[in-house]
Amino acid sequence: MSEVAALLAAFHEATGRQAALWERRDTHPHPVLLGGTSAEFAERTEAGVEAWDVAAWARAQGLQAHLVHTGESVGWLMVEPGTVPETDQFLGRLFPLIHRLAHERDGATTELVERYEEINLLYAIGELLGGTTSVESVADTLLGELAATVGARRAVFLQTNRHAQSLVPIATLGLGDSDYAPVSLDAQEHIAVRAYRSGGACTVDAVAAPEADAILAGRGAALMAVAITRPSTGLGITGTFPVPSRRGADGVAVPLGVLVLAGRDNGTPFSAGDRKLVAAVSTQVGTAMHNATLVRAAVERQQFQREMQLAHDLQLKLLPSPTVVQPEARAAARVVPAESVGGDFFLLARLDRDRTGVLIGDVSGHGYQSALVMALALSAAAIHVQAAFDPSIAVDAVQRSLRDELTSTEMSIAMCYAVIDSRAGELRYANAGHPHAFRMGLDGEMTRLGAVAPSIGFTEDPVEECVVRWRQGDRLVFFTDGVSDARDQQGRRLGEQAVLDLLASMPATATPDELLESVFAQVQQHVGRAPLRDDWTVVVVDRP
Repeated sequence: MSEVAALLAAFHEATGRQAALWERRDTHPHPVLLGGTSAEFAERTEAGVEAWDVAAWARAQGLQAHLVHTGESVGWLMVEPGTVPETDQFLGRLFPLIHRLAHERDGATTELVERYEEINLLYAIGELLGGTTSVESVADTLLGELAATVGARRAVFLQTNRHAQSLVPIATLGLGDSDYAPVSLDAQEHIAVRAYRSGGACTVDAVAAPEADAILAGRGAALMAVAITRPSTGLGITGTFPVPSRRGADGVAVPLGVLVLAGRDNGTPFSAGDRKLVAAVSTQVGTAMHNATLVRAAVERQQFQREMQLAHDLQLKLLPSPTVVQPEARAAARVVPAESVGGDFFLLARLDRDRTGVLIGDVSGHGYQSALVMALALSAAAIHVQAAFDPSIAVDAVQRSLRDELTSTEMSIAMCYAVIDSRAGELRYANAGHPHAFRMGLDGEMTRLGAVAPSIGFTEDPVEECVVRWRQGDRLVFFTDGVSDARDQQGRRLGEQAVLDLLASMPATATPDELLESVFAQVQQHVGRAPLRDDWTVVVVDRP
């Protein structure tokens, strides 16, 4: 253990005495060295810890041996003799404490990794669903991502066919050559039907699994089924605005489908955390399926394109003109939504003669739902950046203002707000999950303004403020991941480095408008005729 080695090294430095800790384990025939102040001293004491009388052996060698607890077992602490025996006793009492703290640390690390995987899955599925109007087209990818996270070997995505009164598979995983037939809604014993009828989640252990779903259960794996239901309330964007929901005869929202997963082949059951995660994913899927239905209905009414074009025009009019920061600063900014409307936005603020505020935001996903959240975020930011010049205070205020909306829509916002203070020669910023924020030097050197907190919506913790030097000729360059992730017709990414290399190659005399036009020309040339997958936003600001 590195902690034991560090403790013994500190002991040696403080007392000048050599020491080594050996542990006796029931599963190991010989003592195990946990740490020593030197390899020579450890080698010298190895024979002693295997002696019949360890204490007597130590005395014969002019050493001291202390029996200590190491946390899970017992061991021998071998030390050179000293004048203060209390130090040896104190050292021995520290070992179980060190073991307990290390165990707690490792447990916390494991839990954080698991939570990160779950958050990453929800974000990835949100992006996946936000980029399509047909859940069926991404069902295989969605099922694979979900199954990998919860450890399922086999899975099926069932969609409701009310005309045939059945659940029809639109994606399967791990079934090989086996066919998964539609499940009749009259099959009351089937786990998918039970989840469908309850509008919630059902689990069965490995013993009962073959009766609940013979195909997925295989050799006796535990099963979990979660109903996919459409939203039954309003969007929750502007407070209480009831939207009637279609409900079945029993008063429960009609499910749109069911996700069924088979656990590990050793029969390990699904945990409460697994159920919660799959339920969150099913909510995302149900929302996406419901939204896709609404979009298709709008297209059929031949009103959708005209309405979305109007929304596009109105959304762009919400964004400020780059001239608002003149005459102290120069700015160039542009948003190109992947669809008629999107979730990217920026804000420019002339705070006073010496300070200029620059903010960029990216709502998860894109399309009209992201656009609604974007409009709220932009309005909140416009208020708070004027009320608080401190970037961290402003971002935290935006976070509090949007807490309920982001919770109800299960969305998040990557946001970075920076304040250029030319008098103090400082750039102060607060970055919540935005990956592409840079200070560009006069020589073209790019300094990343790294994120210090996850995107708004994932946590309510305050966003720490950072300060870097601001020199004459420096520039701020912000862009969203739609620029760096732009794909050509073969699916190849443009990449962040290509954008940075282009900016660094521009002459020092280039204006923000010229930098902006060069980046958009680069992205458009790379994409060609391929459809946009995400919104494009670029903001360039300097103070000449």
